[in-house]
Amino acid sequence: MEKGYHKILVAIDGSSQSYQALQEAVELAEHHQALLKIVYVLNDKLANIPVQVNSKVIYQTVQEHSDHVIEEVQTRMADQKVTYEILRLTGTPKKELVNFSKENDIDLLLIGSTGLDALDRFILGSTTQYVVNHATCNLIVVK
Repeated sequence: MEKGYHKILVAIDGSSQSYQALQEAVELAEHHQALLKIVYVLNDKLANIPVQVNSKVIYQTVQEHSDHVIEEVQTRMADQKVTYEILRLTGTPKKELVNFSKENDIDLLLIGSTGLDALDRFILGSTTQYVVNHATCNLIVVK
């Protein structure tokens, strides 16, 4: 018996894998006639780095990247025939994704196997690994 999905969440960070996850999520949302929630998490952990850097410059850079990714998602979604929402959250991506999926009764979560976050890449795929271990819904990890 095929499982029906009603709410699908896809995590976007601007990496090629996250855009592949978006395409997969669109196809699944169309097939299941599900609501697609596209989430970008503005990573706030950079604010806690114990080095002498200009936090305003870091915030501006992160914000500009976020804006660019959201614009790219809007372009990719322009001709899609699915109901979707684009959301921007702030926090630690792995925790925000798990919490959001639980709080919003997400049936299926799609995420790339690795992302753009340099700190997370240092620990290969730590965001994905955390989500796999803590999410309560079904998951698809896209390579």
